[in-house]
Amino acid sequence: RRLSEETPYGIDMVNPDSPTPRLQQGENSIKICVVDTGYANGHEDLPSLNATNDGYSPYKQLWHVDGNGHGTHCAGTIGAIGGNNVGVTSVNPISEKFSFFIGKGLRNSGSGTTAGVMEAV
Repeated sequence: RRLSEETPYGIDMVNPDSPTPRLQQGENSIKICVVDTGYANGHEDLPSLNATNDGYSPYKQLWHVDGNGHGTHCAGTIGAIGGNNVGVTSVNPISEKFSFFIGKGLRNSGSGTTAGVMEAV
């Protein structure tokens, strides 16, 4: 088990805390919508979300359960909590400056429909 936080390849290209930032995390909080296979709510390196208000699934599957893992991976690249010595950091490492809305546009298997993706948006 790793005992410190890692910075995945590519994060420093856009991370505002990097020596040569290309993206600045602004003063105001923003809403980020991730449409994918869901979100592992309760993941130790991601912000906890409200299961009632912070996501949507057009399928008979919970948006806050990611049976595939890909949606959680994408959300982690966007918003893993930085500076906590857990897992990885992200392009938005300060979780107080953003909030997620999760659209489960793909099923736990990773498959879906165009209509399902559009409804999740």
